[in-house]
Amino acid sequence: MSAVADALDALTAAVDALLGVVDAFEGSGGLHDFVIRVQREQHRLVAAAAPAVCCWEQSGVWGLDGSLSAASRLAVETRMSKGTARQVLRRARCLGQMPLTSAAVASGALSTDHVDLFARANRPHRRELFARDEAVLVAACGSMIWDDAVRAVDYWCSRADADGAGDDAKQRDADRRAGAQLHASSTLDGSVVVSGVLDPVGGEVFLNELDRLEHLLYLSDKASVAERSSPQRRAAALIEMATRSATAPADGRRPKPLFVAHVGDETVRHLCELARGTVVAPGDLADWLDDAVIETVLFDGPSTVLSVSQQRTFTGKLRRAIEARDRRCQHPAGCNIPAPKCDIDHITPWSQDGPTSQFNGRVECTSHNRHRNKHDHNASPLPEQRVDRLETFRARIRWALLRHYEQTDRSPDPPV
Repeated sequence: MSAVADALDALTAAVDALLGVVDAFEGSGGLHDFVIRVQREQHRLVAAAAPAVCCWEQSGVWGLDGSLSAASRLAVETRMSKGTARQVLRRARCLGQMPLTSAAVASGALSTDHVDLFARANRPHRRELFARDEAVLVAACGSMIWDDAVRAVDYWCSRADADGAGDDAKQRDADRRAGAQLHASSTLDGSVVVSGVLDPVGGEVFLNELDRLEHLLYLSDKASVAERSSPQRRAAALIEMATRSATAPADGRRPKPLFVAHVGDETVRHLCELARGTVVAPGDLADWLDDAVIETVLFDGPSTVLSVSQQRTFTGKLRRAIEARDRRCQHPAGCNIPAPKCDIDHITPWSQDGPTSQFNGRVECTSHNRHRNKHDHNASPLPEQRVDRLETFRARIRWALLRHYEQTDRSPDPPV
């Protein structure tokens, strides 16, 4: 019997053994360990099978029974959908093009979702740079929760395109903005179907207001004991947006800010993203650079907010700075509830002389912040730092100049 057949028999026996002990757990710790390890082994198995899957697809052996494609044969014989079969084949091909990623998945350090994420970055126009930086991306994403890994890869793509990996990067950004479109049509029974695509910044403005109105409707439903699902409230919020637009005075002033942009200085000079974490190019903000519609949050390093542009209330200014820095609940369990839906509270309590500052404040969701048994009591404040107004002004000038030079392909003089 061949080594491959022996390995497959061992795999079958291992699965049979797991089926026999599925209820024999030793306490909650054993149950947790079982679930996590099984998931990791599933990811490892995908990496282990990938070379054979690629070889099988390329050999054409799948067509000996008359099947029209490898995906069709795989779908029929494994009783999966053709879409899932295509995904299996695509992942195998991608793993063959990303050896370090394949090794990381095989070791259990990364998941199959990372394969899809890296494959999106490893497009033909970035392939040379991806091969150069693959080890860095694998090491970085292996220690991040998923949302942060997506943001890191998006930044890598942005920088790779800016450095010339794709000569048509600016054209693609322009096409994305020009490609915004909305369709609304009536059905036979009079209902209206709405679908469309917005560019990242315009979409941020839309979602901010939609979420704000949906939350108000949620509070109203809660007070009146009404029962509507989130999609139903969002539909009502969209109608409310149209109603308010129709009844607003023609010369009425726009509320501000309509959206928030995070930008960086010095160690985070390439930081440029929206509050929801969407990475954008500085040029995407060009049409919105009016303080009436945009609020900028300027960072000096990953944990220090130098300034927040003028906003409606003073108290909201500090909260927005901490939201911009933390982005999501900071509980060590990896909770990913976004900052706008969380509490901002003292790390060292006010009753224990804890200052009310960005360095002693943090984002935690209501459950982790307000429930004593779920609260993280071991967190430490960041070191207090003096934020100098003159340095803040210089940082803003530096950021504006750097973005200008990037747009004109010139080399900047030493920063002021």
